[in-house]
Amino acid sequence: MSFFLIILLSLNVFASETLVEVDYIREMEDEAYLQNNPRIYRAEGEHQCQSAESIGHTCKNLGVNFSDCNVAFYSLKRDDCCSGSKYGGVSIGFKINKCTNIF
Repeated sequence: MSFFLIILLSLNVFASETLVEVDYIREMEDEAYLQNNPRIYRAEGEHQCQSAESIGHTCKNLGVNFSDCNVAFYSLKRDDCCSGSKYGGVSIGFKINKCTNIF
């Protein structure tokens, strides 16, 4: 009997706390919302490749979840897709074709 009494008392303690739901979109100013919620970017890039069989062929790579376009540029540049392309090789040039804000 004392076991059920303890459970009942513990449930009453937790039930007495009221949960307050805050809708931040309506209750925050625009500038504060943008500062507290980081932007997420998606980017597409293109490597110019060189191999023994071909020079100047290209391969494209894309990525998501970047904090800005500069981070996207360096991350996609480091992710060399030339070795997996038809002619293989290494990257001799890189450019960003598109960088957009997702949210």
